[in-house]
Amino acid sequence: MSHSDRPPTEPSRPDVPPRQTAAYLRALFAEVGFNVNPRHGQNFLIDLNLLDLLDRTAAVGADDVVLEVGTGTGALTERLAAVASRVVTCEIDPRLAQLARERLVEFDNVTLVEGDVLAGKHRFAPEVLQAIAAARAAAPAGRFLLAANLPYCVATPVISNLLALPEPFTAATVTVQREMAERMTAAAGDSSYNALSVWVGAQCRGEIVRGLPPTSFWPRPGVDSAIVRLDLEPERRGAIEDLPRFHRFVRDVFCHRRKVLRGVLLGIAGGRRTAAAREAVEALYTSLGLPPAVRAEDLSPDAFVRMEREFHRMLAPHGEGSG
Repeated sequence: MSHSDRPPTEPSRPDVPPRQTAAYLRALFAEVGFNVNPRHGQNFLIDLNLLDLLDRTAAVGADDVVLEVGTGTGALTERLAAVASRVVTCEIDPRLAQLARERLVEFDNVTLVEGDVLAGKHRFAPEVLQAIAAARAAAPAGRFLLAANLPYCVATPVISNLLALPEPFTAATVTVQREMAERMTAAAGDSSYNALSVWVGAQCRGEIVRGLPPTSFWPRPGVDSAIVRLDLEPERRGAIEDLPRFHRFVRDVFCHRRKVLRGVLLGIAGGRRTAAAREAVEALYTSLGLPPAVRAEDLSPDAFVRMEREFHRMLAPHGEGSG
């Protein structure tokens, strides 16, 4: 019998009741007149074994600060709050936020931010950043972790934007759509390899911990999911000379992932008719020993870091490039 086929059991922490079954949620929502909103990615993890696995994989310590995106009814939040120094949790739906507040009333180490975690595709809401900063200031000795059953609609920008912060997470343990999990952990040459793979892979070691079938959630999503663990590797992140510039470069290159890289770089550098661009790209190929027909999807994240750094330096005297 697979792990997800076993009957639900009590979580490992005896002080946390198993209030996250489909029957419990149906009864709770009926009582308060709440209807699930698919636009907010409201798929609740109801397999208690897997909820416990998510919690255990996050490995939260007593000094740690944890960010959760998608509070829901607070099932994971109360597990995190039972051991963490501080928990910042975000919920966009005011009705769920109220249910979570009632469930978490005994925890004085939880800050619930009601509203959208994002203020745009490429930035967090200011109140979320303020809550994180306050929590980290109150627990300076701890790690900053992300642990969440991430709503599919915000999973990519949440991970991407956290990695763009001056002080990102030490580790992230999240449930995401299986397709996204494969992208975050893909190696060069894999069919799933894309700009997200490079952005995450240049900074983190990633692992798919467990696949989750649709039956693990209520309501059931139309796709498979997975628990993913990402661990920041500071030395590799430190090799990125300019994080925003690198992020833009990777996105620009993967807009044309199937094209031969030389043409893509010439376009970014200013076009084939620009002598400085041609000279810089040829020098880059010579310096890095790139094969003539190489494509973006063939290069590892670390190769991308080296390439972006050299590309910028070779173009800098001419005032060209992607910034």
